[in-house]
Amino acid sequence: MMSNYFMETHHHEWILTNRRGGYALGTGNLINQRKYHGLLVSSDSKFNRLHLVAGIEEKVEWRGEFFHLDSNNYSNCIYPEGFLHLVKPWLRPYPIFLYSALPHQNDILILKEIMMDESTNTTLVKYTNLGHHLLHFELHPKFTMIPHHELNKPGTLDFLNFITEIETPDKFTRFSVQRQDNNIKLYGALLSGEVIPNRYVYYNVFYPWEVMSGYEGIGDQITLFQLGFDLRVGQSNYLLFSDTAIEDAKTLIERIENRYADLPKPLDYPYAPDKNDTLLNTLDYNDNIIFPYDNYLKILEFALKDFLANDDIVAGFPFYGAWGRDTMVVVNALLHCPNQLETVEKILNKYRSYLKNGLIPNMIAESGRETNYDSVDSTLWYIILLWKLGKRKQTVKYWKDVIALTEEIITGILHNEFHPFSVRYDGLIELHPDFAHGTWMDVRIDGKAITPRNGAPVEINALWYNALCSYEAMCLAYCQKSRKKYQAKEEFVQLKELVKQSLQKFYQDGYLADRIVGEELIMEIRPNAIIALALPWQAFSQEILQQVLERSFKELYTNYGIRTLSPNDIRFHKKYYGTQKERDLAYHNGSVWAWLLGPFCGLYERAYKGIKTKEEIIEALTSFISTFRNSFMKGHIASIAEIWDGDAPHFPKGAPAQAWSVAALYNIENYILFLQEGK
Repeated sequence: MMSNYFMETHHHEWILTNRRGGYALGTGNLINQRKYHGLLVSSDSKFNRLHLVAGIEEKVEWRGEFFHLDSNNYSNCIYPEGFLHLVKPWLRPYPIFLYSALPHQNDILILKEIMMDESTNTTLVKYTNLGHHLLHFELHPKFTMIPHHELNKPGTLDFLNFITEIETPDKFTRFSVQRQDNNIKLYGALLSGEVIPNRYVYYNVFYPWEVMSGYEGIGDQITLFQLGFDLRVGQSNYLLFSDTAIEDAKTLIERIENRYADLPKPLDYPYAPDKNDTLLNTLDYNDNIIFPYDNYLKILEFALKDFLANDDIVAGFPFYGAWGRDTMVVVNALLHCPNQLETVEKILNKYRSYLKNGLIPNMIAESGRETNYDSVDSTLWYIILLWKLGKRKQTVKYWKDVIALTEEIITGILHNEFHPFSVRYDGLIELHPDFAHGTWMDVRIDGKAITPRNGAPVEINALWYNALCSYEAMCLAYCQKSRKKYQAKEEFVQLKELVKQSLQKFYQDGYLADRIVGEELIMEIRPNAIIALALPWQAFSQEILQQVLERSFKELYTNYGIRTLSPNDIRFHKKYYGTQKERDLAYHNGSVWAWLLGPFCGLYERAYKGIKTKEEIIEALTSFISTFRNSFMKGHIASIAEIWDGDAPHFPKGAPAQAWSVAALYNIENYILFLQEGK
């Protein structure tokens, strides 16, 4: 069973983030497989990110013998073989690694822990001697200092000029480096020990996961310093990396450690040296639960907060910045997260400032990508969230303000002259052919939508109906709270009823059409029907809900999420694999999305409410998320990926940490607790 735990943790990735969009990312054996893997990727307030530190060459010496903790991927080998010295890794609450000499023994044990500051782009690496002997460490930080989507092409670092400084202000040693060709700066601090200049290049480091995706996957790294220190038994030492000068290392270390202090540790976390030579025997090698249920819920909540940054939501690490649609879906989960109402309001207010011609952005500018407004659903989700936030705030001022805002948005949609969509005679929103990418299924190749959604998409119009219902509910809430009369605009009320009536057109033969083009139903078995039926206001009968649920369960459901297309469809892609084009073809044509478990479970509860017992519903919802719950509780995963292959075996693909994937699990777990508490 030990091999199963190792396979899972080595295959999955750990993630650390701050509240600026910066991150650290790596695998369970600390072998960098992506160009994005590393100890510090900084971010500014606009999500412009720089890859600064790839890792550390770590040499441990005892009585003239030495071994390495680190490993580098090269095209023909892995060197050095530090991964062989890894006794056990833990991915949460932050990445933790226990190393030993070979064979593994209690005499030589080293605990390495990695953490990140919440408010600055600063990573902490902590080494603790848990063995029985004094050890000497020689470290060489590996720098990249380049925009995080790029690589240092082989040979480019050889003759580059770097300005370096080393100083010892107060019982710790500071060092800094500035790369001259792009002026990127990096700062470091070693709490105890010596830092001396020492420059050499790590050539042709290989990133296989980049090559597998059709990208360049070879780059150089450089070290400019050699760090040395001794560790007595039970002693720890700290190394810091930051994009700003480190003035007080001890205070910064204390702040970073305090950030994680209240989070649960794994049950077999090695706290201190064991004089009885039994520490290795206390570790769980049998793939048991290492985070009991209550602890798992705390870890899950922290995993959700990984994506909070710059009064926004990072859609996924490491590839994405802030996306309006993803942000709105995740904010829905944050509404249930303790002490996050202020955060939710800040995020919604931020998007209000971006409102343009009736729409909020689909994507906010990031790393050279321009802000775009290529979605309608982001704005419709936004209106629903304004109503949901109002239910928690319950103030007259808030209701009055958001009613005016919502009227402005609805008017902009109704009388749109700036975007390629329109409202049909039957009240349905219709995307024009050149806006066929205007839903969450938005991939294009050479400007052409791979999963065209032109016409009237089902989930867009269910959201449209719910946005109109939200508006009417806001007006009613304002009247009740203020005891003043406020009449919802009759035009909008009538439109709501028209849209509800027109939604009935989508139903045919036990499922909902994916879209209507003219009067033609495009009958594709996709999850958009699930999204449409899981929203707060329902336009269909419970019988129809059950029919859609049962068919989607048979054709779309997997343990990792919901397929984007039925395997019975000739366009179904079994695997998300290959070049960018090949992967784009599979992205919404069979690939499994974890975030869709949220609406799927919501639809299940709605379809069987009053028919099945509360206990039966809890049992079903628990079964739907059991794979992810068990993976967290056993320590196999630190987050939830973006997508999975459409066919078994389902391997995680896309971003390894996706915000709305985690939000879906968090929402479902909260609803299960809600049912269990009998509320």
